[in-house]
Amino acid sequence: MTEQRSKPSPYEIVGTLPDWAIKQHIKDGIIGIDPLGENWEQSVDQVTIDLNMGCHVRRFRRGENRRIDLKFTPREEIEKMMEDEEYKPGQAILLTKDDFITVATGERLTLPANIQGHLYGKSSLARVGVVVHVSAERFDPGWDGNPTLEIGTFLDSTDFIFYPGIKICAFSFERLAWEVDVPYMAKPNRSFGGTDKPEVSNISRSGLVIPQPRLF
Repeated sequence: MTEQRSKPSPYEIVGTLPDWAIKQHIKDGIIGIDPLGENWEQSVDQVTIDLNMGCHVRRFRRGENRRIDLKFTPREEIEKMMEDEEYKPGQAILLTKDDFITVATGERLTLPANIQGHLYGKSSLARVGVVVHVSAERFDPGWDGNPTLEIGTFLDSTDFIFYPGIKICAFSFERLAWEVDVPYMAKPNRSFGGTDKPEVSNISRSGLVIPQPRLF
């Protein structure tokens, strides 16, 4: 006869949080999601919770020739290459093959110093040719802000219409064995977080380009 095990406290779990533990962490305010819809628990599946598309969009200006130097182009210059757009609930957001947009979620996400988040695009969007969030999926312990998503399409002959409030991504959460020494928002050189609008790349300060040694 198989012995039935009782559930541990959600705060004893080390690793990926299951659905019931996600709900308890949110109810207790340990994981912050703001605003929470009236029926938010219906957005929780086995190991993730869905977040929605927000109203703020950044879009690279159409018809302009651009050059982005990965080592030297500052964030402020990239901002000038993009347009800020704000939409109302129910207003259509158009995505064509020539577009690349960034959009913030409609919810602010706050993580404690011992939980990291993982962001995933929706497979239902990927299967019609929409790519959501192709960059780093990890949101470090101590994160605070509205996550920014990158959205584009690889279909030449299809335009897509989005609306604020649609389900756009999913988050899972991993509880660490101990708190990190330096939560993300306490990092003096952090690149992102702390805003409800989509954030622009800080590529020149990211450390992506490593200086090459001089050859003599």
